[in-house]
Amino acid sequence: MERAALLFWLWMLAFSVTALWALGQAAVASSFGVRPTLVKLGYGPKLTTLSLGGIQWAVHPLIPLGSSVRFNGPPEEAPTEAPADNRLHQLPVVLHAAIILLPWALIMMVAMACLGAGEGLNQFLTGFTIPFQFSRLPGRIDRLVTLLRDGELLGAWGVVSAKVAAINMLPMPFLAGGSLLALPWRHQRSRLPVWAASLNFVTLVVMLPWAVYALYLFGAAIFR
Repeated sequence: MERAALLFWLWMLAFSVTALWALGQAAVASSFGVRPTLVKLGYGPKLTTLSLGGIQWAVHPLIPLGSSVRFNGPPEEAPTEAPADNRLHQLPVVLHAAIILLPWALIMMVAMACLGAGEGLNQFLTGFTIPFQFSRLPGRIDRLVTLLRDGELLGAWGVVSAKVAAINMLPMPFLAGGSLLALPWRHQRSRLPVWAASLNFVTLVVMLPWAVYALYLFGAAIFR
């Protein structure tokens, strides 16, 4: 597979996983009676926006490394006097937790459908250690790029889905695991305990070098 094709499929894998998560969270929340104000697919320059079902949908496909679902504040390009409260706070804690967790369960189902139940679960469980095992990261990225070079797109999608689902369960503030830990303080986020601020610092210390290193390894694997 040519380098341009490899880059395209890596982009497609990243965008499909994060977009599926955002669509899943919007669907789960809506089924519980809490409609998002904005679903943003990707980051970077905006390609298009549309309003559908009372939700503002914004597509930013250039940077596929994340998507977001907003439940507070006005949608993009909407009047600023729209309600600013987070609508999820109206729900019982159990339903709020379900809205956080169920979209990742959907991602795991995709991984198990692509890889088989046993291998999908194995890829998920080993994914928890990825940010902390720098020495094993080059081999893991090489194997993923090799899957793409060999045309094993379904297998690569399964691996990426399982790993991303696992990483997002880690207790880091901007991930699903961190959101779950913060639920007891969801009505008083300005008064989070001291350990939460410390966790934010530890997250940056761990994840920022890891992300830079991972991007370097992907570049080295593709352009070698």
